[in-house]
Order: sequence, then C-alpha cells, then structure tokens
Amino acid sequence: MRGLGISLILLLCCQAGAAQTHDWLFPEAQLLPTLKAGPRDPATQGQFVHSWDNPTDFGPGGAGEVSTSQAVPVFRLAGHSNQDALIVGLEGAVFARFSLQVITRELANTDWVFAVPLVLHRDGGWLRLRYYHTSSHLGDEYQRRFGPSSINFSRDGADFTGYVRPSPRLALYGMTFWSVNSHPEESQLWEFRGGIELDPDDSASWRAFLMADIHVEEGTGWTPRWTLQTGLWMPRVQSRPLRLTLKLIHGPSPMGQFRRRTTGQISLGLSWNP
Repeated sequence: MRGLGISLILLLCCQAGAAQTHDWLFPEAQLLPTLKAGPRDPATQGQFVHSWDNPTDFGPGGAGEVSTSQAVPVFRLAGHSNQDALIVGLEGAVFARFSLQVITRELANTDWVFAVPLVLHRDGGWLRLRYYHTSSHLGDEYQRRFGPSSINFSRDGADFTGYVRPSPRLALYGMTFWSVNSHPEESQLWEFRGGIELDPDDSASWRAFLMADIHVEEGTGWTPRWTLQTGLWMPRVQSRPLRLTLKLIHGPSPMGQFRRRTTGQISLGLSWNP
C-alpha cells in the first residue's frame, strides 16, 4: 500500500511537469481547486505541533508533522476558465507525524490520500464530485515502543462539495462524504464538512487570512472536530502559494489510527499549496 502511494505521487509529479501538447490535456493548475482549511486537505507542509491532549501514547508534548501532496488537472472536458470549465484530475497526499519527545524522533502515524475529482466551475465557485480513498498506518517504532495496536483503518467512497464566493475575500463551502467501504466499522458511513475562508485570495503576499473548518463523522459518534487557521500569504515559490500558518485543532484526531481519540493541539508551520 505504501509503495502504491509513493508510485502514485511520483506519477502525479511527473505528469505535472510534462510539456502540454494539447490545451485539453493537463490544463492550467488553477483549474483544479482544493480546500485549504482542513487538517487533511492536500498541502506540502512542515509544522511543529504541541498537543496538550495527545491522542498518541506519548502524552502531552511536541511533535513534527510533514506532508507532501500533488493535485493535477488531467483533462479539460469543457469550458476554458474558472467561469465554465469541467475538469477531471488526480490528487495524492501523504501526512506523517513524528514524536519530538524521544531523541530518535519516532514515526507515530502516516495517513495516505488518493482521489479522482470531477470539478465544474461556475462564476468563480465550483461543484466537485470525487472518488476518495484514505488509509492510515502506525509507525514501526511506535508499535515496538508501546506494543502492536494498529487497526485496519481505511475509507473508500465519494464526496460532493460545493464552494461559493459571495465576495472576493469571502468563501463558503460544504461537503457530504459517503464511504461504501469503511474499516474498522466494516460498514457504510457518512461524513459532513463545512467551512469558511476569509481573504482566500492567494495572489498577494503578506496578506493575512483566516480559515475555519468543522467536520463530523458517523464513525466517531458525530463529535465535531474544529480546525482554525490563521497566518500570512508569503511570496510565491515556483508560482505556487506559500502560507505561514498557525493552526488550532480540537476534537477527534485527524490521524486515522487515533480517530476515536480526542486531540487538542496548536501548530506553527509553512504550507505550500498543490
């Protein structure tokens, strides 16, 4: 599974860098939008995390979290811009949490994401229907330290997202996710998300932003997870937006192996949009 995830991400990176021979094949990157406010939205990032309510057995303290991601528009089926385009793409991401409470910096958890989105743009907003898969794995070092406790965590299903901009500096979104193959529940389940972005315009450097996201899931008894982000848009790197982000999370852990444990954490880091 890990080898498959690495192969998919490498493939996405290679496709993103390939020369475009047709304007309908691998169109402009901005035609495949992604959400930013949630803890598992695709981003290449590094952050220092302090948990006062740590879902892992390390207890309260520090950790580092890194991720790599790619989102590639593959086919433009109709239209030409973010006013009317219909896009099929690929998304891939890996999120890893390392403990800073031991000198060996042991890997605690990794989450893998793969998705195939179909996005319809309309007047600056968009609708997205997406096949979505995620799985989660405990680190080998973590299991040697605390004993084997890994669960078979995965979700396969489809989500539907609507994203609107009532004004240039305000965006709202809502998502419904239906998992047809869920573990460890061994059943179908529902998830819902909603959020707000204040000043989501990522074209200007040194501009402040604020984002909030709420997520509820049938598998955790509908207990909400709140994510609040604030920070600054930084100068672009290789034409991609860079963010300095302060993030607060409270509720069920976003790490799949610890999904039924509560987390309270604050983090500071850099996030590079896909």
